Order: sequence, then structure tokens, then C-alpha cells
Amino acid sequence: MSKKKLGILGGGQLGMFMCQAAKRNNIHTIVFSNTKNFSAKSFCDSYFVAGFDNKKILKEFIESSDFITIETENIPKHILKEIESKKKLFPSSFIIEISQNRLKEKKFLNSIDCVSTVKYKTIVNFNDLKESLKSFNNKAILKSCEMGYDGKGQFLICNKNIDQFREMSFKDFILEEKINFEKEISVIVCRTKKKIITYPPVENLHKESILRETTYPAAINKSLEEMAIFIAKKISIELELEGILAIEMFVMKDNSILVNEIAPRPHNSGHWTLDYCKFSQFDNLLMAIFNSSVESPMPIMNCKMVNVIGKEYKKKNDFIKNYKFYDYYKDEIKELRKMGHYTFKC
Repeated sequence: MSKKKLGILGGGQLGMFMCQAAKRNNIHTIVFSNTKNFSAKSFCDSYFVAGFDNKKILKEFIESSDFITIETENIPKHILKEIESKKKLFPSSFIIEISQNRLKEKKFLNSIDCVSTVKYKTIVNFNDLKESLKSFNNKAILKSCEMGYDGKGQFLICNKNIDQFREMSFKDFILEEKINFEKEISVIVCRTKKKIITYPPVENLHKESILRETTYPAAINKSLEEMAIFIAKKISIELELEGILAIEMFVMKDNSILVNEIAPRPHNSGHWTLDYCKFSQFDNLLMAIFNSSVESPMPIMNCKMVNVIGKEYKKKNDFIKNYKFYDYYKDEIKELRKMGHYTFKC
């Protein structure tokens, strides 16, 4: 019997972990990477290297796969539509498109009962920025609507530095209120048409807008845990999700929850599930795609995941005892680049 075949758009570390999980489940993986040296290269069964707009390679990639998923949401919309016209895409292009644009994402999230985000305003020129900043108590975060991740395209704005942005082109930007939250958490949802499961909320620590640590379980009370899971499920249902979705949230001082953003793929804050759940986020994604089913994650013990950033990679062996290190096999060490991660029980 021929192997099931999964096409993966993107070849980074998430793709690498997908390939490893697929191998354990006798699934053949085909990666389409737009860079020559990529993390999943030594772990996939075959690959294509080209720009996503290469029609010939894209056609070959689509034809070689039974189903297709993504490991990065930054795929051109017309490519997603082309794929979806021929093969089933997990999650759908509709979900990916919402997650690609902060303005679309904010509007969608706030349209759902019981879901709220930080206050925001669309910015089209410097005068917009100036007036909107006043309504946010003169402290806010300017964010590009698209292609912003790990702090890219984000600027903290206040009265002291606003003039630096006078000559800036404000195409596709929003301004978000700078809030004082109690902690950051995330919930990962896996869903099919028949079943939905969530991984328990985890607590995240960011520095310079980059995730540094994730701790399971999140130090929140039962009521907040239930609310976070309810919100995550509600969003996935509204999106008619088939596949996986990560939802990042802020816990406020009054115990309310604001949704920060969604990611329609496995998530950095879910890497602890590789070692400390019976079924990892990657296992459940594959089950959702090929079995139309998902399994309860069954966490094993309290744990922590710590990212290795930039030059920290050179000292990757100088860590605490009893840890497991995952190398992302990046071709170059770059400042603020995720190079790998540790997991350990706590």
C-alpha cells in the first residue's frame, strides 16, 4: 500500500517537527521551501526549492501531495487559492488570510461574542498617528498589518519619539493601545468536523517581542483556565477550523482575557508537547489531516520550554542538567533568530 503524502509549505523548524512526526506515522513528506538551506531538509522525504510563485514547481508540489499544510502563514494569497482549488489545505485559506493581516484579524476576533482584543485604530498618515496616540494616553504600539512576526514591523510610540515617524509611509499599519497585562498565555486547538481538543493554557514570557520561555501549566486559576479554553474553542468553531490553531492571549489585572493574535499552524509555545504530552501538537495536526480525528494531549508532567536565540546558540551546551535540546539547523546565526530550544521538567 502506498504511503500517505503530506505537502508542507515552508521548511523551517515547524516543518522539521512535522516531518519527524510524519515519519513516526508512516507518512511521506514533501516540503516546498523558498530558501535553499532549510531546517526540514534532512528530515523530509523529498523537497522543492523555488519561489512560491514558480508555477511549474508549484504544480509539481501540488500533484505530489495528498493534502497540504503550512508551517508559515506568510504565503501569498493567490498561491493559497491555487493550492486549494486542487487539494485540501489545512487550515483553509480563509483562516490563513485572516491571520496574515492584523486589521482583518482584529475585526474578525471582535466580531465574536465573548472575544475582545486591545483597542486599536487604522493608521494611514502621520496625522492619524498623532491623533490616535492621544486617545491611547500617549503610549501605543505601531504595527504593520502584514509580515510582522517576532517583533518585526513593530514600534513603541510615545510623545518623545513620535516625530521620528513623520516621514514614514503608513501603508497597512494599525496602532494598538499599550496595555499593562498581568501575564501572557496561549492555548492550542486541534479540530476536525467531528471533534475538538485543546492543549491546556501555558504561560509565555516575551522579551523584545520574541518568545523566550513557555511554562506548563500556566499559573492561573481554574476559572481563567476554563475561560481561555472556551475562547480558544469559540474562535476555532467560528473559523470552521480543520487542523491546528494557536491563540495568544493577555490576562489582565481584573482577570479578564484579551486575545492578542492567532496562528494557523503549530506554535512555538507548543514545543513542550513534544516531550511532555502523549500526543504532541504535531501528532494531532497529522491526525486531523489524515484521520479526521484528534486525541486528548494527556500532559505528563510540569515542564518548561526555553528558546535559544541568536548567539546563545554558541553556548547551547552550557545549560542546566536534565534538559533536552532541539537544534533547528539554521544555516546562519542571526541576532534575535530562534536557533533551537530546550525542554525540561520543573
